[in-house]
Amino acid sequence: MRFVLSLFAILAAFLLLRSLLAPLVSAVVSILSPTPAPPATREAAAAKPASELKKDPVCGAFISPELAVTEKYQGQTMHFCSKKCRDEFLHTA
Repeated sequence: MRFVLSLFAILAAFLLLRSLLAPLVSAVVSILSPTPAPPATREAAAAKPASELKKDPVCGAFISPELAVTEKYQGQTMHFCSKKCRDEFLHTA
């Protein structure tokens, strides 16, 4: 009977140790062998030039034109960091 209990204890210890070490081993492997970006992503990033940041006329934040909330005002495209800043600008203009 002691043999069976010892065998069960060894098996339980092995399974517990394995469950604790598996995430750690996976993390170490992922850190040591990073996957490169797909070629299409690298080519697209290299082909697209960086755009100039625009300054929000209300709060002064700098925002990329791709992410900005835009509004035409007196024939000019205005760039805002948020709808709140755009609405405040339109309300005071």
